[in-house]
Amino acid sequence: MKKFAIASGLVLAMGLATGAQAHPENAGYWDESKTSTVWKTGTGGCWRHGFWEESDAIEGCEGYKAPIAEAPAPAPAPAPAPKLMSTVEKHIVYFDFDSSNPGDVSDISSYVNSLKEVTSVKLVGHADRIGASAYNDALSQKRVNAVSEALQAGGVSASAISTGYMGENAPAKSCEGLRGTNVVDCLRANRRVEVEISGTK
Repeated sequence: MKKFAIASGLVLAMGLATGAQAHPENAGYWDESKTSTVWKTGTGGCWRHGFWEESDAIEGCEGYKAPIAEAPAPAPAPAPAPKLMSTVEKHIVYFDFDSSNPGDVSDISSYVNSLKEVTSVKLVGHADRIGASAYNDALSQKRVNAVSEALQAGGVSASAISTGYMGENAPAKSCEGLRGTNVVDCLRANRRVEVEISGTK
């Protein structure tokens, strides 16, 4: 009788072995050879091989631990807004003798237009001491008006521009002791319009 029971056990074990095996995705468990379905015990547990390890645990079987999802990377901090810096820049436009033609002032208008905000563009006209004071006052006014018009033609807002004129009363050079063309050349520093630009960039 014992021999028959042992023989029956061997036959049953052989039958199970032919119908169940461990597939790579179920390493450590017995599963159905065709469907890869893990076999269950009578209590609902998964049927493990004797060489089963904790790392073999699969979802739905005891010992399985769901992987911990990595926390999402923090969103990058927004780039800081660029800081505006107040600026004051001065230019001088020089004139030929007895002329109110400012020439090319595009470098000044380009600078003004490059600012983030224009606070003011102050223009002050000057003349040299040659000639009558009243004439020089009028000439310095013509010069400052000419520069204002040229800057506006270059895109500078008229509302930002303020003008004034000094005639011959605020010379940059005295040129004492010179005569003729020498004094005319020397006094060129006085034939000018001073430009002061305030704003932010």
